[in-house]
Amino acid sequence: MLPEFKRNTNVGVLVGLLLQGGGRGVFDVDFQGIGVIIMLIGAIAFIWGCSQYAKGKGYSGYFGLLGLLSIIGLIVLVFMSDKHKAA
Repeated sequence: MLPEFKRNTNVGVLVGLLLQGGGRGVFDVDFQGIGVIIMLIGAIAFIWGCSQYAKGKGYSGYFGLLGLLSIIGLIVLVFMSDKHKAA
């Protein structure tokens, strides 16, 4: 994986997961509108992080759309071969 994408991947995936979890918590305590907005922002951050991960491995950023599948999509990205192994 190319090092310049590693930080963006970690930030995007971590922030995305935290916001999705936090949004779910807010949603459950009768603030549905705010919870949905927080979860949506988290999903966008997660997908962005997944696209950075795909780019770092040498694939198109469109593979980041696997982030729509949440953790399952991230697992698929993890098991994809790294085209920049030598880097």
